[in-house]
Formats: sequence, structure tokens, C-alpha cells
Amino acid sequence: MTWKTLLIRPVASCNGNCIGCPWLSSSNKKNVLPVQLLDKFLKVLKERIFNEVVLLCPNPFLHPKIDCIIARLRKYADKVYAFVPINHVRLLNKKQTLDLDELVIVISSYINLFNEYSYIKSLLSHGIETISVYLALRRDSISMENISVTINYCRNYGLRLRIGEIPFSNTYVLNLQKYFQEKGYEVTLPYGYLYGYRASVGYINNYKVTLLDKPLYEECRKIYIDPSGRVYKCPFVKEFIDIEKGITLNELRKTIFSPCPIKRLTGEYIPSIKISLVSTNGVVIPSDILDLLEVIMHTRSFRTACNLLGYSPSTYIEKIRSIEKKLGFKLLTTRKGGYLRGMS
Repeated sequence: MTWKTLLIRPVASCNGNCIGCPWLSSSNKKNVLPVQLLDKFLKVLKERIFNEVVLLCPNPFLHPKIDCIIARLRKYADKVYAFVPINHVRLLNKKQTLDLDELVIVISSYINLFNEYSYIKSLLSHGIETISVYLALRRDSISMENISVTINYCRNYGLRLRIGEIPFSNTYVLNLQKYFQEKGYEVTLPYGYLYGYRASVGYINNYKVTLLDKPLYEECRKIYIDPSGRVYKCPFVKEFIDIEKGITLNELRKTIFSPCPIKRLTGEYIPSIKISLVSTNGVVIPSDILDLLEVIMHTRSFRTACNLLGYSPSTYIEKIRSIEKKLGFKLLTTRKGGYLRGMS
């Protein structure tokens, strides 16, 4: 099933001074995400539906109740990651990182690492083994010298290195797979997702690094919460749902399964792939039916799933029954209402 990511910015701004970051200052009066609004959002979820939660920059550890937030989020996702600007590392302590699956230190240059190396060594000496370095690049400033020196530093200290765009702060597309392949480096096909990006492995200067690219149009399954408690598809769109005014599970599902906005905002072309399944006797289950079955799994309702995807219920129930007849077994079972309530 598709990878689902919850993005949260707990804090409106910081003084991290990261190159290219648009969150250095903010006129927003609500500087931190109210915990009661997050609780209201999580109460609607009712169950663990996210593969990962990413606490984005500005520095989430500036939130006075970040420990409480991380503890709550662990119940609703398999992994919890936190991004922190490199020059805020000196403010961290071991206790703050205990409940994290990964502490992601964001840098724009190897110079950042040199300036703060003593604080990173201090974290490592205290037994914090979940540290990764995220080298955030702009398309107009990709430098192999910057990448190579950063790799050498990470190699010396055993740090995992991720290379990608400035995290969720702009709309252009960095095709890092293509960039490193053209440079002659070995790059694998995407193996999955990390921080809501498509992740692949590159072997650069004999060191394994993770390359992060935007997900394909059909693969994007995200929800983004800003410091004011507003819910978006992702940081690139303007439409939102205000948690304070009330939010429903169906609204959240509709947001998760809505199309990725990147295809509309960028002038570049992005590959589009449709996956179908074929049985041993040649029966095809097309991609639209697979999408529908995935949404039914989350909504427990055939009609709700059709509504979210814009499908005609009468048309698609016939499509499913036709495929079931050819396969010789059920793809979809429905229980009628009553004491146990109906579900599909």
C-alpha cells in the first residue's frame, strides 16, 4: 500500500539562518502549535494510519511541549523524525532525542559541519546513535566539492547522509538520481520513501548516501499541519482545513488521497507510472481498481471510497464483480448494517 506521511511544523520561525529557508521570520501571531489542537486532530484519526511523522524546521525543539508532542505522535505512526538546523544542535540534550527514530541535522554546506563539529561529537559521545545529516541543496548551487567534503565528514563520524532539496520549502524539482548518474556514480532505483520523498541509494566516493526526490504524482499521500493548527495536503498549497473549527475523518481521508499539487505548480515534466496486477491465468486488476481497494481499506466503506476518488459506485461495483468472476474469488466483501454496523 502507498506510503503515508504526516508533516508537522510545530514552530513558526527560528533564527537557524539556513540558506534558502523561508521560515526565518513570521508575522504569524501563533508562534507554536497548540497541543490541544494536535490532540483534536489525533482524536479524529482514532488509529495508526501513518508510516512516518516528520517534525519539520523551524527547529521543533523550540516548542515548549515538544516532548509531549513526540509522545503523542508515536501512537499514530511507525516512525517519528525531527529536523533541526545545524546551529541549534548545541541546544539539544539526550533526553529530547530518546523518543525519536531519527534526529535529522539540516545543513546547506560542509562549513556548517566544521563550525559545529564539537557539539555533534558531544551528542555522539552521549550515545545518541540516531543522528543523520540532511544536505539541503538548491538547483542553482549543487557543488560536488560541497557534497564530497560533507561525505568525508560523515564517513569519519559514521553519520548517515541524506541529500535533497531544502525540505518542503519550494516547488521546483531536483532530479538527484539523474544528476549523479550523469556524473558517473552508481545510483539504485527508488527503494521506498523517507520524509515523504522518494528515496534511492547512491554510492558516491565509495560512501552510501540516500538521495531524496519528490514523489510521483500518484504516489503523494501526505497531510501537513502548520503552527496555527491548519491542515493542508502539503506545504505547497493554500487550501486548508482549520482544526479549531472542526475536522472529520472523511475530510482527512479526502486530503490524503487528493492529487499531488506539484504537477500543477512546476513547469517540468514528472514521470507517471500506473501499476496493474496480473494473475497467473492472465486476469488483470487495473490500477484504478487497486487505488479503490486501497481507499476502501482505510475508509471501510465502498461508497465513501468512490466519493473520495470521484468514481461512480454503480460502474465500479460492476467492474469489481466482473474481475472477481474471472479470478474465482472475492476482492471485496461487504457486511450490512445493524448491531455490528456495516462495513466493506
